[in-house]
Amino acid sequence: MKKVFAVVLVALCGLFIVGCELDSGENFHFVSLEVTNVAVPEHFVFNQSHTIEVTFSRPDNCTFFQGFDVSPEMDGVWTIVAVGSVLVGEDCSLSDESLRGNLTVNAIRTASYTLRFYAGEDSDGKATYLEYEVPVIEEN
Repeated sequence: MKKVFAVVLVALCGLFIVGCELDSGENFHFVSLEVTNVAVPEHFVFNQSHTIEVTFSRPDNCTFFQGFDVSPEMDGVWTIVAVGSVLVGEDCSLSDESLRGNLTVNAIRTASYTLRFYAGEDSDGKATYLEYEVPVIEEN
């Protein structure tokens, strides 16, 4: 929850700064990358960490993977977005390259997790997701 609050606070501060048209000298901005494949385990073991390999598209050679924005919601639903930074003012060429990143999930609840990975937008501009339900088991 603290991460979500921090991300929202940073985004709001960024909007205020941009709204004032101050030249910060930054030559990049952040974008959501489209997730194309996720290697989700059959289950999580309660109270253990699990690494999930996430494959996403790199649209051009000016876009670089920065990490994941994870928004836990109620009832074990997590919305996950792969975040990239894009260099501004560079001569970029299109790419169809796929990149991989690892997401660590700590199974701290005994109920199932629903993981929703941002997969882009449909023809109406509505966000689409790859969704997985992962049960949690007790260690033997």
